[in-house]
Amino acid sequence: MKTRSDHFTVPRKWLRHGLLLVLVFAAIISLVAARYPTPEPVGISGWVVVEKSATDDDTATIQAAIDLVARTGGVVFFPAGVYRHTGLTGRANVHLKGVHVASVKLDYTLPTGDGITLAPDPDNFMVSDLTLSSSGRTSGWGIRAEAGTQRSVRIERATIGGFQNGIFVSNALCVSVRQCRIGHTYPNDPKGIGLKFGNGQDMGGNGVTIEDCYFSSLDKGVVTYAQACLISRPIIELCHTGIETHGTTSIVAPWYDGTTDVAHVSVQPNTVGGGSSGTGALLLGYGSSGWNVKYGSKSERNRSLIVPERLDFSPGEDAAQPRGVTLGQVVIDRNGVIHARDFKKLPD
Repeated sequence: MKTRSDHFTVPRKWLRHGLLLVLVFAAIISLVAARYPTPEPVGISGWVVVEKSATDDDTATIQAAIDLVARTGGVVFFPAGVYRHTGLTGRANVHLKGVHVASVKLDYTLPTGDGITLAPDPDNFMVSDLTLSSSGRTSGWGIRAEAGTQRSVRIERATIGGFQNGIFVSNALCVSVRQCRIGHTYPNDPKGIGLKFGNGQDMGGNGVTIEDCYFSSLDKGVVTYAQACLISRPIIELCHTGIETHGTTSIVAPWYDGTTDVAHVSVQPNTVGGGSSGTGALLLGYGSSGWNVKYGSKSERNRSLIVPERLDFSPGEDAAQPRGVTLGQVVIDRNGVIHARDFKKLPD
């Protein structure tokens, strides 16, 4: 009679064969491991990750990273945190990128001066996914580009606050600002300029795009001297003037609140190059918050065209200021009535 343990007895030759197989597999694994070693984590070529300084001033650390990346072009990357500095120089082909706009803050600590000053001709400079703040409440700009010509500069998904002014680009060629929030947190004292393109004297620029940006608590949300400026879906609150244009500007689907008291849109004469080029505005989808447009002269009014967001309203009670599709000094209301010279006199 066999015992229970007899049913599980393993022959000795099986043990020898099994041991041999284990040794063979171990040898194969050792050879593979030697030939294909375990990869070590490495940095991405062209990226420099900023590490916070042991002190409370990260200026030297950030600037060293910018200067290093500028040699070949690439990204200066900021992990989550607050990085305090006393002024940075932005260079061509450098992208300052944070992990997220809500978790990375570059805080300028001085009471005067600019947060980031761009070197001359800073082609392809970019900022994205971070906040530029000024705990010192400086009277300067968050980003200032005044030297040379600024080509293909991009600011995207960024917040600029605490600075009296946001972004100044003196000679903008193909510059874009997208999905940014610019302004102050003290609504009782609107001051400063959110975005300014051109210096109003001898430089203005061309090919400027402002898209999906929010402006708050400013004297003027946008001031542009650029020829060919597109402003798409701006939101403007607690500002005296929403958009002041001295060039040729198209504004698509703007939203203004009632506190924009001086002008939603101010169309003023061109002062660049002796004012030889005309100015004008194309407003598409405008009118939900009133008709607060200010013109520098009759010429600017004649060169502006307003297409409202809707035509299901009456021409208005004031015959001198009818509502409808405006083409210079001609207004066509929802009933097809033409208000113009020789029909109904418009105010000068």
